[in-house]
Amino acid sequence: MATSKIIVALEIGTSKTCMVVGEAHPDGTSSIIGLGEVPSQGIVAGEIANHNYACLNLSDAWQLAQDHACADIQSVYLSVTGDHIRGQSHSAIYKLPEDEVTIEEEHVNLAYRQVEHKELPPDRVIINQELGNFCVDNTRIYYNPVGVHGNSLEITSHTIHGDKKRLQNALLCVRQVPLEVESMVFAPLATAQMVFGRKEREAGALLIDIGAGTTDYICYFQGNIVASGCLPYGGRTINKDIIKNNRTPMTEAAAESLKINQGHAFGDEDDTSMAVNRGDDGTLYSIARGQLNYIIRERLTAILQEVKNAIPPYMWRQRDMAVYITGGTSLMLGLDRLAQSIFKVRVYQPAHPGVGKDYTYLADPRYCTTIGLIHYAMKKEEEYAEPEKTGLWQRFLNLFRKKK
Repeated sequence: MATSKIIVALEIGTSKTCMVVGEAHPDGTSSIIGLGEVPSQGIVAGEIANHNYACLNLSDAWQLAQDHACADIQSVYLSVTGDHIRGQSHSAIYKLPEDEVTIEEEHVNLAYRQVEHKELPPDRVIINQELGNFCVDNTRIYYNPVGVHGNSLEITSHTIHGDKKRLQNALLCVRQVPLEVESMVFAPLATAQMVFGRKEREAGALLIDIGAGTTDYICYFQGNIVASGCLPYGGRTINKDIIKNNRTPMTEAAAESLKINQGHAFGDEDDTSMAVNRGDDGTLYSIARGQLNYIIRERLTAILQEVKNAIPPYMWRQRDMAVYITGGTSLMLGLDRLAQSIFKVRVYQPAHPGVGKDYTYLADPRYCTTIGLIHYAMKKEEEYAEPEKTGLWQRFLNLFRKKK
């Protein structure tokens, strides 16, 4: 009889280190049974800057997650981010021999091998490689092409790769806890599992995850990934802008509070009333609301515009194209209106989850990545369960296997 399986997702983010424990059921559903979360230290723009702090934070989150889930956690799926990560789309065409007109399993395997062969510089490593659609004689099909008559088989792929040394830093940190890494997953690829269904991927959908230190994005059309990447800016960048442009000294905690509680990304920039925050020590920090709105709007406009420039221009001509915003900064007031003015398409901004008896992590945009990673892991379990894995990622992973 099939049994449930524990899958653990880990995000080492700029603001928080978060471990979510999921239970995958035989019927294909899942439930969240535990969570461990601590504030991050030593993480800058989504990457480890202080190894010791990062390991301590991870160890604390691990213990909390084990206690919460009443489970022994030995391995994790790790989400990664950083502006060194790049995404590239490509395709490969396999032409059938002249005397063959029906696509067989062997032809599909040969097409897979062609598209999976991606040459990279020695300092780069493939994180994820997502296969896309099939085309038989230039006609797209939505199912396994075996048995279809045709002369050529094309398959698309999107390769996400990053700097080997920077990825090793995250991998070695997790191993030091010690935990095993089942796989690394580019953060927005995991988040998309939580946010998008097949309908959205077909129609055209851009996910923008604005965290504390980075902004990740991934874009789908006709079921394929057409763009992905990461920018080294996020909510803390806005805080620094507020501190830099205020006439009087201000702490980052005060800037964060003013931004979240009194700022507006599409608010009145001529408002001269004062936004005031009282620090824990009783110190008052203030800034004109119009200036606060202006600073927030300028930085978010720059971020969103840079993402827009990275998306293929034809996407903005798709009738049902939509933008979905997640991450902690997605809760910024007025962000949906600002994004709509830039992208000129429908924009979905999550409602603030609030707190209380009805609170659920599933409805909180700050946990979309880790919960999405549970879904991604379930989708990929069969692939990773194969006894012989010879892909680039597996060879990279094997370099750092824990010695028995």
